[in-house]
Amino acid sequence: MENPASCLFDDVRARVWSRVAAATVTPINPTRQSAPAPILPQLRKSHEVADDARCGYLPFALPCYILSDRSIAAAGNRVWMVSVAASSLMGGNRGAGGAGDAGPGGAGRGVVTGKYFNFKPLPPSADILGNPLIVPNLPTHKLPKETFGSRVKRFFARMNLGSQSADTKLRWKLHDTIQATMASLSPAVTLVAEKRAPAKNRKLSVPVVVVRHPYHMRHVFEMLPNIPDRFAVEQRFLELLMTRALKRYGEQMALIKGSAFSFEHEAREYFFAGFRLERQIKKVNSPDERFAALQAIHTNYFHGRNYYYYALLRREKLAPDNKLFMLFARAVYFMARIDWNGELLEKPNPRMLPSRDDMLFFVERDKSVVTRYRTDQDFQRQVKSVLEAFPAS
Repeated sequence: MENPASCLFDDVRARVWSRVAAATVTPINPTRQSAPAPILPQLRKSHEVADDARCGYLPFALPCYILSDRSIAAAGNRVWMVSVAASSLMGGNRGAGGAGDAGPGGAGRGVVTGKYFNFKPLPPSADILGNPLIVPNLPTHKLPKETFGSRVKRFFARMNLGSQSADTKLRWKLHDTIQATMASLSPAVTLVAEKRAPAKNRKLSVPVVVVRHPYHMRHVFEMLPNIPDRFAVEQRFLELLMTRALKRYGEQMALIKGSAFSFEHEAREYFFAGFRLERQIKKVNSPDERFAALQAIHTNYFHGRNYYYYALLRREKLAPDNKLFMLFARAVYFMARIDWNGELLEKPNPRMLPSRDDMLFFVERDKSVVTRYRTDQDFQRQVKSVLEAFPAS
């Protein structure tokens, strides 16, 4: 005796398959007439078309179909999704800036091509160390201590509780900069290649970087002249860290080059190279050649300015008549005359000029300038005229 449940199941299955075989599809576009077709061949055809589209054989958007039978609406949704996916793969939205807008070179809309002026060139490749810079003798015993109250305020600040003054936020940033700098120069290396161990497993507002050139710590060098006098302890410690790092870098470069390395010598070479190009800029008439000449001048002055800064923080014994400060002032003044599009302005942009206090920061650390300033009155007038050319803060 047959099971009634199995008979009922066979009857339902037969009715479903009969309806599936009799179902038809209707195109969305009413202007396009197509003959009714069984759903199973159409499903197979849609999958074949989608596979061809993925392989890149069909350079057109596929038509979408809607099933007219509710009993197989789920199957119809699958057919519709396959068609839309194939259409999107082929870039059917040409008017919307999709893949269809790409030209023969593969560049889509919104891509800006052409020359641009590089205001922050990378350091010379010959001066980049092969291995990360590691300073073994970090002055941890002179590290400024953070008070318990400051740590409690930090804890509440992470939960967005309470308010902090500008001085408090600046002090926290200075402490984070110190911790991140020490972690960047520390010999403690994690198992991940070229990655330093995080300082005390705490999230810092300043990134930990791999240092192969002093330029990689430019965020610290840019911060030093802008630190207020009330944070003199943090400023002195940051300068001490930079002094140790620059001395270690000089030792590594001396081993590589086989001779003594001096930031003073490198800065002088860059300044004079830029000055020679600057004297010839008036003879250049072609816009492209003038653009390239200004880029070369700016690059030489940019490296000369940085190396002069490194020489001061490394506390090198500069020659009494080196004239590096005057060359430095001339370089930064000329760099401020270069507009964002690479054109030379008649007057420097005040926003691009360092402030008078920033220039005093360099004067105070250049021992040759200070010594000569005390004895030579003509040199005093020259220094005063140079400082007056820069805006007051």
